[in-house]
Amino acid sequence: MATPPDPTGRAPDIGALISRLGLALTALLLSVFMLLSMGHEVSQLRASVQGHLETLAGVIARNSEAALMFENADEAGELLAALQSSPSIEQAVLYRADGRVLARFQSDEVGRAGACQALRPDGQGLSLRWCGAVVYQPVERHGERLGVLAIEANLRDVYRALLGMLGYSLLAAAAVIAASVPLWRRLARRIAGPIDALVDVTRQVREHEDYSRRFETGARSNAEVQDLAAAFNRMLEQLQLRDARLHEELGQRRRAERRLNDLAYQDAVTGLGNRHHFMEQIDRSLARAREGGPGGAVFYLDLDGFKQVNDQLGHDQGDALLRQVGQRLRGALRASDTLCRLGGDEFALILDQVADTDAAQAIADKLVAELAEPYALAVPVRHVSASMGVCLFPAHGLDRETLLRHADAAMYAAKRAGKRCARVFEAPPEPAVALPGG
Repeated sequence: MATPPDPTGRAPDIGALISRLGLALTALLLSVFMLLSMGHEVSQLRASVQGHLETLAGVIARNSEAALMFENADEAGELLAALQSSPSIEQAVLYRADGRVLARFQSDEVGRAGACQALRPDGQGLSLRWCGAVVYQPVERHGERLGVLAIEANLRDVYRALLGMLGYSLLAAAAVIAASVPLWRRLARRIAGPIDALVDVTRQVREHEDYSRRFETGARSNAEVQDLAAAFNRMLEQLQLRDARLHEELGQRRRAERRLNDLAYQDAVTGLGNRHHFMEQIDRSLARAREGGPGGAVFYLDLDGFKQVNDQLGHDQGDALLRQVGQRLRGALRASDTLCRLGGDEFALILDQVADTDAAQAIADKLVAELAEPYALAVPVRHVSASMGVCLFPAHGLDRETLLRHADAAMYAAKRAGKRCARVFEAPPEPAVALPGG
C-alpha cells in the first residue's frame, strides 16, 4: 500500500513505512508458506494413496497369477479377502482376460451405501474422483495378459488430513499476523532482524522438508518477536508430528503388504507352503536340472481315511489331523526339502539329489510308515494312512505338467494296490513292432 506524500516534502516516516511493508510482507510470506505447505501436503497425500494402491495391487496381482491361470476362484477370493484388514479399501475385482469376474471383494460400507466408481475390466492406470481412487493393475505372466485387478480406496483420510492442516494453518496465520501488528508498529527497526531469520528458517524447511528446525529468538528479543517464534514453532511441531505419523502409517502398510505376501504363499491350516508356492519351487528345481544341476524327486500323497475323520469328528479335528501330518512330514525331511499342502488331504514334496528309484522308494516307504502311526485327536485315530506316488526328474520328465501327471498316476497305482503304500512311476512298455515276414 502506497504512503501518501507529505505536503511539506518530508520523506515518509521509516517506522510507519517498515510497519506497513512489514505487515504486507508477513502476510505474503505466511500465504506463500501455507500454499506451499498445502500443495506439498496434497501432493504427498495423493502420492501416498497412489503408491499404497499400486503397491497393494502389484502384490496381489503377482500372487493371483496362479489363480487366473487355473481359474481358481476360491484362491482368488482368499487373496482379495485379505484386503479386509485395510480400512480404506472399498472394493476390489479380479477380472479374467476376457473381462469376466473371477473374484470380488466389497467392504461393508459399499454394501450399504454403494460404490464410488464402477470398476471396469478395460480400466487403465489411476482413476481419481472426489469420492475415491481406483487403480487398475494388469496381471501378466511371461508377457501374456492373464487378467486385470481393480482396487478402489476411499479418500476420507485424505480429506480429514487436508481440512486439519488447512484449519491449523489458518489459525496459525491469524495468530502470527495478530502478533506482528504491534511488533511492526513499535519495533520496526528491531523487527527486521528476526523476520529475516524467520524467512531463512521457512526457506530451509520448505527446501529440505526438515520439520525439526526451530526459529530461535535472542534473549533480548521483544515479547512480540517471541510470540511470533512460538506460533511458527508450534506449526512446525504439528508438521513434524504429522510427518512422523505418516512414516508410521507407511511402516504399517509395508508390514501389511508383507503379511499379504505370506498369505499368498502359505497354507492357512498347516502353515506349510501352498499350491502356488509348490508350483514356483518345482519350476526352480526343474530349471536347475535343465541347466545341468542335480535332479530330484516329486512325492505326491493323498491321505486314506481323511474323509471319515471329517465326517465323524468334524472339520476342526480334520484340520488338527492335517497339522499333525505336516509336522510328521517336516520332522522326517531335511530343512532344504520343500513340503506343501496342495489342498484338501493332498500334500506334495520336492526332494533334490535323490539318486535313483530305489532311494526314492525307500524314502517313500519311510514316510508312509510314519504317516500310518495313530493320531492324537479327540479320540485316537488309527485308520488314517497315506497313498504316495513318486516320480524322478529328469528321468520321468523335465516339465511341471508331465511330472505332476506321472506322480498322480503313481499315487493312484498305490491306491489300487491296497492303499497305505508308495509306488514309483513306471513308464508303460513301448508297443512291440512286428517284423516283416514274421
